[in-house]
Amino acid sequence: MASIHAWFSSEDALRSGSMVYRKPDGGTVNVTRLNAEKEGKRGHRDSETYVGQVTRTEDGGCVRTLKRVRGI
Repeated sequence: MASIHAWFSSEDALRSGSMVYRKPDGGTVNVTRLNAEKEGKRGHRDSETYVGQVTRTEDGGCVRTLKRVRGI
């Protein structure tokens, strides 16, 4: 099962929404950006946090597709 690097930004989640992905250990995490390389192009916001590797969508990693909440 292949994995991909994931990040979360609360600002991006409020603006555009977030997805829920499965981690290799079976847990889940909210994600706003995915990238095959950990040191790839970073988001321009300081609020972005690296949340680790997640299972790729092709391997069943996406638990919930992009969803936007009204607020916190």
